[in-house]
Amino acid sequence: MYNVTFLPSNTAIVVDGGTILDAAIAAGLRLDAPCGGRGKCGKCKVRSNGETLLACQTLITGDVSVDLTQVSGHRILMGGLSREVALAPAVRSVIADVAKPSTADLRDCYTRLRAALAEKGVVLDAPAYPEILQKLYATLAANDNIVEVLYCGSEPLAVRKPGEALYGIAFDIGTTTIAAYLADLNSGEELASASMLNPQTTYGADVIMRTKYSVEHGSGELTRVIRGALNELARELLTHVKGSGESAALVTVVGNTCMHHLFAGVSPESLAYAPYTATITEALTLNAREYGFTGLMPGAKLLLFPNIAGFVGADTVGAALAAEMDKAEVLTLLIDIGTNGEMVLGDKTRLVTCSTAAGPAFEGAAISCGMRGAEGAIDHVTLEITDVSEPSVKITLTTIGDENTEPKGICGSGLIDLLSELVRTGIVDDSGKFASGASEFCVYGESVSLSQKDIRELQLAKGAMAAGIEMMCAKLGVSDSDIKRVLIAGAFGSYMRPESACGIGLIPPALLPVVSAIGNAAGQGAKFALLSQAEFERAAVLAGKMQYLELAADPAFNDIFVDHLGF
Repeated sequence: MYNVTFLPSNTAIVVDGGTILDAAIAAGLRLDAPCGGRGKCGKCKVRSNGETLLACQTLITGDVSVDLTQVSGHRILMGGLSREVALAPAVRSVIADVAKPSTADLRDCYTRLRAALAEKGVVLDAPAYPEILQKLYATLAANDNIVEVLYCGSEPLAVRKPGEALYGIAFDIGTTTIAAYLADLNSGEELASASMLNPQTTYGADVIMRTKYSVEHGSGELTRVIRGALNELARELLTHVKGSGESAALVTVVGNTCMHHLFAGVSPESLAYAPYTATITEALTLNAREYGFTGLMPGAKLLLFPNIAGFVGADTVGAALAAEMDKAEVLTLLIDIGTNGEMVLGDKTRLVTCSTAAGPAFEGAAISCGMRGAEGAIDHVTLEITDVSEPSVKITLTTIGDENTEPKGICGSGLIDLLSELVRTGIVDDSGKFASGASEFCVYGESVSLSQKDIRELQLAKGAMAAGIEMMCAKLGVSDSDIKRVLIAGAFGSYMRPESACGIGLIPPALLPVVSAIGNAAGQGAKFALLSQAEFERAAVLAGKMQYLELAADPAFNDIFVDHLGF
């Protein structure tokens, strides 16, 4: 048996072997391992005895101290579209003046409560939670039989003193990050927000890796950690208000199909095999406590957004709801660029959607010096040829963090900038090769560079997305020039320069004047549904209107994809 101490937390664990990554997982620590511990990405670097090691490839053969300090200060996008919605959440409240017991009225407390509610048109058919009955007599007595009843549909959730706070929490489960928002369900005001890296990154950077892990090891661990993360964020949010979890009655959740299934406790195994279908797509109303939320009201409800297909999930539905794609008067293209590239094209009369195999390139996982948007990541790059006779290049870059932050790598927005600038200046030719025959371009000293292989990875990602746009246009019988609005959702899209995306053909260059970023639209959709049951129901209708386009099943895709690989 070996003693392993992890720094900087000083977490200690005893193991009988395995890798450092195995020990970190057993200790409940979060260690970024984009390739799922297969030793391919080189991103799970740690320090031990003055050496830099790959945690997934280093076996523990004795007592050891390991420094897990990796990148910090991740930039997680929280804001998004804003619009007015009528405040009418799925959890409603009503004040009941309950008849007092007497020798002439010996009805039980719950019968008298239901009778008082029926007089106000509220019929509760579902059984009461035990917690309600346990406290019902005392609650009635303490409030002179005038109480506030919270209910969802025909189900009673709580009986309490009138005028108490009522909260709801919206979650956007991203493959890389999780965003959470606390709202006052009495006023509609957003009270606080919080975020964290998705702890499932330890098991792989993308949905393919996590699906593969689920097939090989079962999905229980991935479900446990994501539910634990959401519960942790919920508790953090509730510290911002005076009320306790007993005042939190409603939760909404969006996420891609894989994240949705793992949170729901559904194996994503169906996503691993052709034809890559979802196990469930319909919208669900559930009991939050059964899905890991231990610090909320016992009867709190969970609204789980619908999916569309295996690789177009509830997050796309949330983004489309936020953007009101079902009311679009002009042809609109909605793009959420991330580990996958989900897109929706259409207007209020017709909508098509698809997912492209953008892969982890835009998240930096498949790029030699790539990294996520965290401190030390180069996020923007410009190049200038300073001497034509003997070409030299002036590189101007910005880095996430303060002005003294040393560049550690390059994130997605920086990669798109750099590639666009390399093409614009002729350093990279139309085929994607370095014109000089070089094998790499040095961005910052010897620590950050872009290799020929990296360029190929980016070409594959951008080619897939450009092909998807063309094929959606073909499905609707339109051309890209007919598109009047391009809405870029998600963190990557919000920090990406549209000029750079158009410069490499990720987005058709002619559309540059109509491109705008809309922030975390998926999270905003979850917030709208939190405040309005009608918006949640609208999301389900919207999902049903979107025609899913399976690109891989179309014989034309490969040819179109190849056509879009060049610049």
